[in-house]
Amino acid sequence: MNKQQAFHYQISLEDWRKTPTNVKLLIEEMEECIYQLDLQLDKLPIHNQFLDTYPLNKINLVIVIPVLNDWEALEKLLLLIDEIVFIQEINIEVLIVDDYSTKPVPHSLLHQEHRQIRAINILRLRRNLGHQRAIAVGLSYVYHHLNCNCVVVMDGDGEDNPFEIERLLNAFDKTGRDKIIFAKRTKRSESNTFKFLYCIYKQLYRLLTGREICVGNFSLLPASLLRNAIVISEIWNHYSSGIYRSRIPYLEVNVPRTRRLAGQPKMNLVSLITHGLSSIAVYGDIVATRILLVTAILFVTLLFILCIVLLIKIFTNLAIPGWATYVSGLVLISLLQLILIGAVFSMIILSDRNNSNIIPGRDYKDYVDNFFNLKL
Repeated sequence: MNKQQAFHYQISLEDWRKTPTNVKLLIEEMEECIYQLDLQLDKLPIHNQFLDTYPLNKINLVIVIPVLNDWEALEKLLLLIDEIVFIQEINIEVLIVDDYSTKPVPHSLLHQEHRQIRAINILRLRRNLGHQRAIAVGLSYVYHHLNCNCVVVMDGDGEDNPFEIERLLNAFDKTGRDKIIFAKRTKRSESNTFKFLYCIYKQLYRLLTGREICVGNFSLLPASLLRNAIVISEIWNHYSSGIYRSRIPYLEVNVPRTRRLAGQPKMNLVSLITHGLSSIAVYGDIVATRILLVTAILFVTLLFILCIVLLIKIFTNLAIPGWATYVSGLVLISLLQLILIGAVFSMIILSDRNNSNIIPGRDYKDYVDNFFNLKL
């Protein structure tokens, strides 16, 4: 039975003969329209009708957390993550990057129950790399092995407030899901000494690099940009500075810092200074060039001073005996030092262009020891 005969089987032949001609023509036109619509619907692919709306309603979120012996704080952090109330439907998967912890995973964490967190995985590294490199390895592993719409990077001590993930997701949706969302630190909970040193670091960073930095690790990366982030060699030394340097589009959202959930900070003064220098080292060639320019300006200034001293000595009677000799000697020594500094920084700039860098997305496998699931 074809589609144009469908209506004919709903009435008897006798009734159809008694039907007025104009009504018969109207019915036949309706049958033809329905037949053409059915043909068009049959040509539509199934995914256009049903599957295209799925990503808009559901998000697969992977949270990457680097950890070094900080299991107590991590347990509390996971419980808080599990309490987040999301507006949209979200599947949460946690990837804990174990940065070669010397303390084993506690039994309480192994038996922890969650309502929203679908899976908790531990990626153990072969050696301690530091939390910046642990993040780079974690992001690379997510890209190659886990399926997700976006990735959140946060510290495991709880100072990155997990309830602010919702704010990052809102910014993620409003910006078209094509930018990295960083949590900008508007309020810190550390001591006044730390705040003072951090202020000095920010000013030094701005002076040497020409940029400002007010963010840490807490951020959200769209899956579409994760493939770009893991080939940035600079994130091996400093995650946020590496993203800044790469010119990947990003947005900063004001998020206050909170206090640690448990335990004591693992970073001492030396570690903090090293961390700060690593962020500046990402712009090594720019910093070296800026110092070279300053050196050149000082060199010209000293030459000008030396000329003035010689002019005063030769053409005037204002010079004090021995004064011109001492001043000229000091200026010449300073000029020689500036020449050496300029030569050193020139070599740094040139040699940096020839160095082979680590690409996290390519080299991460060399640092992965084991991967296992705490929860399925």
